[in-house]
Amino acid sequence: MKTVFLLIFLTLTFLKAENDFQTLNPPLTKEMKDNQKEATVCKKPAIAEEKFDKTFRYGCFCGENYPNIKPAPLKPIDSLSYSKRKDLIAKYYKIKPYDTIDEACMKHDICYIYNGKDNQECNDAFYKQLQKIYDKFDKTKEGQKTGTKAWRCKILASDMASIFKTIFTAGDDISPTRFSIFAMITPFTLANKIFQKGALSFSERSGYPLPFEKCITPSH
Repeated sequence: MKTVFLLIFLTLTFLKAENDFQTLNPPLTKEMKDNQKEATVCKKPAIAEEKFDKTFRYGCFCGENYPNIKPAPLKPIDSLSYSKRKDLIAKYYKIKPYDTIDEACMKHDICYIYNGKDNQECNDAFYKQLQKIYDKFDKTKEGQKTGTKAWRCKILASDMASIFKTIFTAGDDISPTRFSIFAMITPFTLANKIFQKGALSFSERSGYPLPFEKCITPSH
C-alpha cells in the first residue's frame, strides 16, 4: 500500500505548480474579512462516500457545483468583471470550512471564480495543498495505523488529489501529457481502494472519515 501511495504522490509532485492559493486568490477585501469573522459551518456537512463520480460531496465545499452559490444577477462566472467576482467570493467567506480538507476545497472554488473555471494552476495548487495534508497525517503515529481517523483522512486526501480533481475536473484545456499522467494514476488508485477495503474489518465500515470526524491536520 505504501508503494502505491508513493507512486501517486511522486507523480503529483511532478505536476506541482510554483503558484499556490496565496498568489492565485485575491487579497481579502473588508467584506470578505467581515464575513470570515462571522462565518459558520454549513448546517449539514457532507460525509464522503467511496465512489468516483461527479456526485461526490464532502464538508461544505468539496464537490462539483457545491455549494451552489450564484452571482447576482445570474450570469456565467467567466463573464463577470473582477469586481463582481470578488463580490461572489465574499459570499463564500460566509461559510466556515468543515475541516482542513474542506478549506482546501473552498480555496479551490475561489480560485476558479477569480481565475476562470477549470484553470489548471488552480488545480495544481489544489493537488499541492492535498499532498501537504496527506503528508501531515501520514507522519503521525495514528496515520500509520489502518482504520484510524488520521488514516481515513489521509486516504481521503490522497483519493481526492489523484482522482476527483484530475480526471473529473481537469478542464478542456488539459494537455496530452497531463492527461496521460492522470490516466496512469487512475488504475493504481482504484486498485489501491480494493486493497484498502480488504484491510478493513467489518466494524470499521469505511476508508473515509466517519460522520462527525473532522480532518484537521496536527499543525492546523
